[in-house]
Amino acid sequence: MLLRRLARPLLATAFVADGVDTLIHPEPRAKTAAALVQRGERSLPDNVAAKLPADPATVVRINAIAQVSGGVLLALGKAPRLASLVLAATVVPATVTEQDFWAEEDPDRKAAKRTAFLKDMSLLGGLLIAAADTEGKPSLGWRGRRAARNAAATVSAALPFGAAAEGSGGESLRQHAHDAAVRARSLGDTAVTRGSEFAETVQTHGPEWAAAARQRGAAIAAVAKERGA
Repeated sequence: MLLRRLARPLLATAFVADGVDTLIHPEPRAKTAAALVQRGERSLPDNVAAKLPADPATVVRINAIAQVSGGVLLALGKAPRLASLVLAATVVPATVTEQDFWAEEDPDRKAAKRTAFLKDMSLLGGLLIAAADTEGKPSLGWRGRRAARNAAATVSAALPFGAAAEGSGGESLRQHAHDAAVRARSLGDTAVTRGSEFAETVQTHGPEWAAAARQRGAAIAAVAKERGA
């Protein structure tokens, strides 16, 4: 879409320019970061202060490299969502170290830093929107909900018509299972009854059937012997 091709480079321009400037002139920001770390070591608890970076200048350079890399990727439209997340992660430390208007005593500098702080927050909001932009493609949440609905429809279609007509859900499935169990129990009782009747019949008429079978067998054997050739 043309709008994305224009908006992404515009959003990335500030980060690329800022990252390049930091790599060329890292000293001012490194000093600001070092002063912030020293202030944190004095005011924060020991367990938190121990986690602060020992070399703020290195952190500043890494943050600048991330800004340049993420900005270039976003401007070119390569992995734009990931690039937006990386840039959003670089906004927070830069904003805290450079736009700390709450620690400024001079009214003019405090107002300037407050304005810059609000601009950084606006950039952060734009990056979060860009990170959530799926370019018109369904999100993972939408795909998951659709797959769940399709699975439920498939299960309902596989059920007998009566159970599906009663409505989807656990109640209809339980009712269908109960009906199936009742029918199975009825068939089992019928089979047991018929089996008992058959056993009694065999016990009663068994000798007669055996004698008739012997007679028929002897007659068939005589005929076979006579006409076998």
